[in-house]
Amino acid sequence: MKIIWTFTLLMIPGVLSSISVTGYSGGGVSITCRYDRRYTDNNKYFCRGRWSECTDRIRNNSKNKQVDSGRFSLYDDTRAAVFTVTIRDLREQDSDIYYCGTDIYAKVDSYTEVKLKVVTAADCCEKSISLSAAAGGSVNISCRYPQSHSADVKFVCRRSGSDLCAEETSVKESRRWSAEGQMQLYDDREQQLLTGIISHVTQQHSAEYWCGVQSDQGHKSFITRVLVSVTGANSHRISTSSSTSTSSSSSSLSFSSGESPLVSSVSPITGSSLIISVSVLLLLIFTVILIVIITLWRRRQLHNAHSSFKRSQRTPANIDTASHYHCDYEETEYNHRQLPTNPSDSTNAIYATPQLPINPSDSTNTIYANPEFP
Repeated sequence: MKIIWTFTLLMIPGVLSSISVTGYSGGGVSITCRYDRRYTDNNKYFCRGRWSECTDRIRNNSKNKQVDSGRFSLYDDTRAAVFTVTIRDLREQDSDIYYCGTDIYAKVDSYTEVKLKVVTAADCCEKSISLSAAAGGSVNISCRYPQSHSADVKFVCRRSGSDLCAEETSVKESRRWSAEGQMQLYDDREQQLLTGIISHVTQQHSAEYWCGVQSDQGHKSFITRVLVSVTGANSHRISTSSSTSTSSSSSSLSFSSGESPLVSSVSPITGSSLIISVSVLLLLIFTVILIVIITLWRRRQLHNAHSSFKRSQRTPANIDTASHYHCDYEETEYNHRQLPTNPSDSTNAIYATPQLPINPSDSTNTIYANPEFP
């Protein structure tokens, strides 16, 4: 039946094709509209309602530049002959029939029918998640998606202004990490879980991100908003705005060997912290070496001073005085030995009383003796 309806539309003048797009409440969609290259200079528009009463939601008057109108944005890429319409902050009331159109003067406009259906996926997906991490650490993003999108390409986009997907990282295979880069993605289609890891975060990573799916026709559905805040603290915390805990649901997952994604964020030592630690260590080593050198130098100075003092005490005058004193002592000792051993021998007894000089430096160096005769 769908094939018959599409064929019928193609038979109508101006109709290029008919596409179906599914959006999620609170999220957004990005719809790709192709046109004939002959009309790259023509104005493009996006309207709502049946073709006979279609009301413009947005219309452009410039090429290769995004135009905004409320929740709608339009970007005409003339090089690819494609213009993209983005609708933000989707509501269930947005479900309707829309048309991508190209103004053609004096002819029936060329247009593509768009059937937009907006649903609420509260049973599987979170509308918003808030994460915080320390600078230099890692941010772990976990987003669920409906099973109907298991085969679709998964992505994480960074928002810039009204552009929901200014920077995009995508993964096309199940249980395979995306190509190396600052952000890596891992899609577990059995669990309908998309995991993204941003490594070595800085303040510039504080932004709004979106987890979503992309159909084979190139249409994007933005499902979960992720608010990332990077702080300068040494620790970080992760919180979610929904009642369902992402971390607890992630812990129950089973991954193939060697390919399981990280479940929690890690804050490795930053390069600046390592440099500071090494600098402090080198400063301590230098200080210890300096103290040792100063201590050895002071000891050597004291030793040299002590040696100089000893040499200064050994003068010729001191040496001569000491020698005279020694000689006087020997002479006195000799006189004592000349005394008789028998006191009764009066004829030969001679008594001598030596008198040592009071001042050893006396130049006379004379020893006085008083002999006593019996």
